[in-house]
This record gives sequence, structure tokens and C-alpha cells, in this order.
Amino acid sequence: MRQHLIKQTLLAAAFIMLASLPALAQNYPSAEVSGGFSYMHVQGGGNLYGWDASVAGNLNTWFGVTGEFSGHYGSSVAFGTSVLVPGPPSPTTFSVSSGSSVYTFLFGPRLSYRRDRRITPFGHVLPGFARSGFSVTVSAPPFSSHTSGSSTAFAMALGGGLDVRLSRSFAFRMIQADYLLTRFGGANQNNARITTGLVYRF
Repeated sequence: MRQHLIKQTLLAAAFIMLASLPALAQNYPSAEVSGGFSYMHVQGGGNLYGWDASVAGNLNTWFGVTGEFSGHYGSSVAFGTSVLVPGPPSPTTFSVSSGSSVYTFLFGPRLSYRRDRRITPFGHVLPGFARSGFSVTVSAPPFSSHTSGSSTAFAMALGGGLDVRLSRSFAFRMIQADYLLTRFGGANQNNARITTGLVYRF
């Protein structure tokens, strides 16, 4: 009877150990989804603001594959001096308004360091492409002129960041800083990008 009880206990312990092996082996999230605010400094002095989102699949504790998407926007309005238009003398304000946007679609490997459960530093190299758009409106009522266009070019982000654990499923992306290369017009543009937001872990 005693031997039978010992045997049953050992079998139960072995079963529990085997059942817990996958959980012990995978002490990292299998996938992560993030989203948040992003700032982009464009070569030449332009500042754009927008959003950034990513989806990552982790193959082990340190290696994963990431798809990242972002949109950044900027606008400005400049007013000129008053001018006279044909007809009765009446001053008209001459104005020029412009808008610009840059979207990025990037994919590549990400390396994470998970020694501390509370914080996860990571680095990535994300090649892909970017799409840039612009619009310019010149207005001197009753006359107005509008011009717009867009182009697509190679892009690559090189950088990394730091995630801080909030709970089992959520983390705060304290910062992600990237050097963002774009090649519009056949020339390199050296841009900088900073992102922060929330991460959901599966």
C-alpha cells in the first residue's frame, strides 16, 4: 500500500513537472503589439508629430521579428502683406499654407535582453519603405491655388528602446529612439525619431 502511494505520488510529481516544462521554457511573450506617440525630426530642421504601431513575434527569449508602421504630420501657415486686387480698392491678405506627411512601413529583426523581468532593453534593424506627401495652398481672395504630390522611397530604422513592465500583459515603452534613413529623390535624408507608448504582451 505504501509503495503504491509512493509510486502514485512520484507519477503525479512527474506529470506536474512535464506539464510545467512549456511554461518554464517560454519565459517570454510569444507576441507583442504596441502603439503610441511619435516625434520625427526631418533633416533640414522640420519637426513632424504622429503615431507609431508595431507587431512583434518572439521566437525565443532574445530574438524576434517586428513589423512597424508610423505616420508623422506637419503644417504651417504664412501670411504676407496686404495687396490690392483688381476692382474697388480693398486690402487682401496673401497667405501660403502647407502640409506634409511621412508614412513608414518597416520590417526586420529585433534583439531583446530579458534578464530582468521588470525592464526589457531591445535593439532592431528595420528596412522597408517610406511614403511622403505634401500640399501647398496659395490664397489671395478671391484667387486660390493648390498643389500636392507624393513619392515612395527606401527607408530603414536603426535603433532600440526600453520597455518597463506594468503587469503580466502590459508594458510601458519608456522610449524608442531611431536613426531613420530615407532616400527620397535618390539622396539620403538622415532623420531622427523618438517614440513612446504602451505594449500589450501575449
